[in-house]
Amino acid sequence: MTKRPTSFQVSLIDLRHNVEVLRGLAPGSLFCAVLKADAYGHGAVKVAQTVLEAGADWLAVALTDEAVELRSAGITAPLLILSEPALEEMSTVAQLKEVRPAVYTKAGIEAFAAVAPGAPVHLKIETGLHRVGVPVGEAVAAAEHLQSCGLFLEGAFTHFAMAAAPESPLTQKQHQRFETALEDLTTAGHRPQMVHAANSAATMAFSQTHYSMVRCGIALYGADPSPELRPRMAELGLRPIGSLVSVVAHRHRIEPGETVSYGQRWQATETTELATLPLGYADGLMRSWGDAGQVLINGRRYPIRGAITMDQTVVEVDQTVKVGDQVVLLGNQGNETITASDMGDELGTISYELLAKLGRRLPIKYLDE
Repeated sequence: MTKRPTSFQVSLIDLRHNVEVLRGLAPGSLFCAVLKADAYGHGAVKVAQTVLEAGADWLAVALTDEAVELRSAGITAPLLILSEPALEEMSTVAQLKEVRPAVYTKAGIEAFAAVAPGAPVHLKIETGLHRVGVPVGEAVAAAEHLQSCGLFLEGAFTHFAMAAAPESPLTQKQHQRFETALEDLTTAGHRPQMVHAANSAATMAFSQTHYSMVRCGIALYGADPSPELRPRMAELGLRPIGSLVSVVAHRHRIEPGETVSYGQRWQATETTELATLPLGYADGLMRSWGDAGQVLINGRRYPIRGAITMDQTVVEVDQTVKVGDQVVLLGNQGNETITASDMGDELGTISYELLAKLGRRLPIKYLDE
């Protein structure tokens, strides 16, 4: 197999550093590393191995297939599936050692109990995000039902909708609702040994929500949950761990009036030097990044011109840029930096989406192994 000149380079040293920093914010809590969406595009298996070496206690994923991938790679750490698996997936989950599914429906509880009697589960409680979970007022009934079905209530958890906006009152409301649910469970004789609510944002901004475990995703990868928490990220010294790197594959020149790429979205007003890069939206670049995006070459910023295509991207350059020069689309070069948050701010989206879109065909190169 040939080696592509384009890769997503991941610093394992910076990943270990981020684990240590985030663990230090909640020293009395277990640390759960969230690895859904292929560890936010950074490669779930290698990230899992690294965070566990750095001190993570638990791992979390979104899908049963993601849990299977980690177990197939020999990862044996306790693993939480954050959403209730489909009914037909419950037997697969039951066969995976130390994997706990989230449960929150009568059908889901009964389906898992039928294939995994006595197994531990985590009850997801809905407090204000309104995606999935059992309502606060029904938490006790759900706990009693799963217990009557023969399951073990190991954990109870919720998820915050607005922790990335520290001034929002919703986080406090959700916290109070979760506390109510926990009190109701205790009064009814249900005492889950693991209670967790804090995502990356709450881990950094709301220490009262740390409970017995914190779950960190986006901050683990050095990307901020929101512009409001960007100063906190800098204060803590959290580091972006991934860089998207390619090369100049072709150089050419166009004359005034000529256009670049599909749709004629950019037109030259003068003689213009262009460079073509061998990657495109099939590798995870947002196509709309072509309207305002930049890249780094030789420590300088150069603008993308025209629509990003499936396999190639065109950049306006100068005479100093040569075929074979390294190009950084995400990361550092010289004194310049382009972050996922920079892209998100420009495109009206968030770093989560941009990182999660990095394609499986994009080779990942791990540094500092």
